[in-house]
Amino acid sequence: SEILRLIDVVRPEQHLLSQLPYAVIPSDVVQLLNQEGLLASTNYTPADSTLRQAQLNKVKQQRDQLGYHNNPKQSLNEIKSAQLNTVSSMSADGQTLLNHQITVSDTNPLNRHSLQMGHIGIGQRGDNNYIDLGVRAGYHDTLDNPSGFPQFFDLEGAAATLRLYDTDNDKANQPKSVLLQNLTVIKGRSFNPVNSAKKGKTWGASIEATRVNDGSQQDGSDHLVGSLGYESGWSWAFGTPSAGTGEMPPQLCYTFLAGTAQTGRGINKGFRVGAGVNAGCRYQINNRLRAQAELQLPYWYHGSSDDSNVRGHYWQPISSLGLQYDIDKKQALRINANYEWQDRIDANDDVQLSYRRYF
Repeated sequence: SEILRLIDVVRPEQHLLSQLPYAVIPSDVVQLLNQEGLLASTNYTPADSTLRQAQLNKVKQQRDQLGYHNNPKQSLNEIKSAQLNTVSSMSADGQTLLNHQITVSDTNPLNRHSLQMGHIGIGQRGDNNYIDLGVRAGYHDTLDNPSGFPQFFDLEGAAATLRLYDTDNDKANQPKSVLLQNLTVIKGRSFNPVNSAKKGKTWGASIEATRVNDGSQQDGSDHLVGSLGYESGWSWAFGTPSAGTGEMPPQLCYTFLAGTAQTGRGINKGFRVGAGVNAGCRYQINNRLRAQAELQLPYWYHGSSDDSNVRGHYWQPISSLGLQYDIDKKQALRINANYEWQDRIDANDDVQLSYRRYF
């Protein structure tokens, strides 16, 4: 960061730049400056889209209080439009910051959780018990504590999970004792609700190695595959936003059209490609508790097969539920459960309770 270089010039004894890794994000710089006592005060400057959202919230609140829709849809669209509504925190000449009477949003980077996270989980997949050990280099998913991050922020990178199965008893289709469950290069979604003042597409992408169930053969087990996915769709925010802020409503629903390509030695033909729909909702129950439910409807294609017992294409719906409770800013408990609606796989269900530590 250039600001750290400048401070190091006048205060070389502090060595600020050397305290951060080679790759940093702006909130890392802010946190370091605060730790060193170099922040005398803070000032909130809302983005233009935040100002438009604050106007939109006010109009919708007035409409709800009056009990009838006295604002035509056209006027709401005009408020959301960056071309028609030129409200800004910057003066027209670009030289002065303007003061707007708006309540500060919950995006102060000093309030965010640490970017790195480790977790340990206990769970059951089918009839097999396991322990998960995982680490994530960054940054944040939709169930993490949202304070200090942009609303609905969802971006993970450099994450890995090892799964240790209990193999003491003699069960059919017993998995290996230690497996790489997941290795994520990058995975994320960008939510820009169509009924908000935030502009842009709702989309997602992922590059990872992950274990998947092969539904092409009877009693199909899970296999490690390389997976590349892309999603594009729509999202909607609903609920009551924090009073006086430019925050969007706290609840979110979304629908994606998704495409995925996977390759791995264990699955039929060594590859499969899929297309389908992913739909779900995220609900902020309170400041400490969040839930998310999702239904994935992928249709997979492996290529044609001469074996009548092997299917070259099939549906494999997956329903999932996640719930996180924040103990404090550095600790959380999370429950994850999913069920695959496919009669040809060996283990349809997976339920896990995990402890997460941010550091």
